[in-house]
Amino acid sequence: MALFETIKYKRIKKDKKIEIRQYNDILLASTKSKINISLDSRFNDVFRYISGSNDLSAKISMTSPVVTYQEDDLLVTRFYVPSKYTKETISKPTEKSAFINELKNSYYAVIRFSGNWTKDNFDKHDKVLLEYMKLNDYVRLSSRIIMHYQPPIIPGIFRHNEIAYQIDYKI
Repeated sequence: MALFETIKYKRIKKDKKIEIRQYNDILLASTKSKINISLDSRFNDVFRYISGSNDLSAKISMTSPVVTYQEDDLLVTRFYVPSKYTKETISKPTEKSAFINELKNSYYAVIRFSGNWTKDNFDKHDKVLLEYMKLNDYVRLSSRIIMHYQPPIIPGIFRHNEIAYQIDYKI
């Protein structure tokens, strides 16, 4: 049994460590912060939201993965809202730094790997994924998305990490 609810998706295609996935509509608890040298992702802003800093003072279960990506000069951090909630039933954040938004049905090229959260490790796998996308003529629609499935206390060798790009995919 998993410790956290994990986002659901439909695997469209698998080629070794790379998959093409379809994600249905998903609610997200997010925060944005200026990119800084320490890559402080403002994780705690979203964590406070799920810990009860919301209009209902509700505790919301942690989910995985925790997602980070760059948007212009901002770093975006997201938790997926547990599937039992809808736009109408999810608590609203009480702090300005957190917000709820929705990701509409979309397709992603994803590579899965283990290891520490280092620039070199991310860049190595990013290069493999980008080459795969180029060879298969997938049009990239997003910046690089990094997905963390375990907390930082887990040794790197046991971590499940992913890099993804939203793609233009036609069935």
